[in-house]
Amino acid sequence: MPRKPRPVQQVRPAAAAPHRPDEVLQAALAVLGPAVRLLLHAGVDYPHLAAALKGVFIEQAVAALQQSGPGGTDSAISVLSGVHRKDVRAWRLTGQPAGVSKPVAASARVFARWIADRAYADGNGAPRELPRTGAAPSFESLVRAVTQDVHPFTVLQELIRLGIARVDVRDAQEWVVSTRTDFVPPAGSRDALELLAANLADHAAAAVSNVLGGEPLLEQSVFAAGLTPASAARMHALARTLWSQARGQLIEEATRLHQADQASADSRVRVRIGSYFWSAPWESTPAEPEEPNP
Repeated sequence: MPRKPRPVQQVRPAAAAPHRPDEVLQAALAVLGPAVRLLLHAGVDYPHLAAALKGVFIEQAVAALQQSGPGGTDSAISVLSGVHRKDVRAWRLTGQPAGVSKPVAASARVFARWIADRAYADGNGAPRELPRTGAAPSFESLVRAVTQDVHPFTVLQELIRLGIARVDVRDAQEWVVSTRTDFVPPAGSRDALELLAANLADHAAAAVSNVLGGEPLLEQSVFAAGLTPASAARMHALARTLWSQARGQLIEEATRLHQADQASADSRVRVRIGSYFWSAPWESTPAEPEEPNP
């Protein structure tokens, strides 16, 4: 007796693809270029990346199927992702979601408060020198205003390790002095790598959401070509100045909203707002001569 066919599950149709697969692939390869350069610098070759990409394709296939409704079987995941079912089964047993957002480190949150809170920053958003201990405004009170879970000494040691702060002794008193006006971990540090992953992942998520027709999100840039190196440097300085001004206002408002939202049951949304600058040689193509009018 033939086996009864499995009932067809009702799912929401997937949104129509706005671009051809080859167009999307070319765009993705352009995005992957700098990431591959980083991988090669760290000694990660193509076979290692290809093996790791299986998990990424599986995770994103699971997410896509969940958006359409039930149906996230191993077979469905395999068909959508192109990953063999045995690899899907192995992922279910050993795989860990790669997209889990890590909490922002206490050192980064303390520095953000240091440059945004008027009690600890000057009028230009630069961190003031603070006595290490004592009543507010001190470094101790700054840390306590941000977190009760990490000791101020631990945060101070981390900021010193990152090269973002130092301790000066004047008149037998210790002062915590910021060596930077922004939180940029040193090149080669794990902190810099974690920032890269978090920032670029969220930036890419916003851009992809816009391409796929999600709620319109802020994801724009200003492009200029045909500049001299001196002009490019001037644009970089201007971008830093404008971002510094906007960053202080954003941190101040985020802090106020965070405090106001703590009593709400649905305070489970995270937000990331960023800025970037890049310059590189521009290979312009000479304009073709216009055809003479008859």
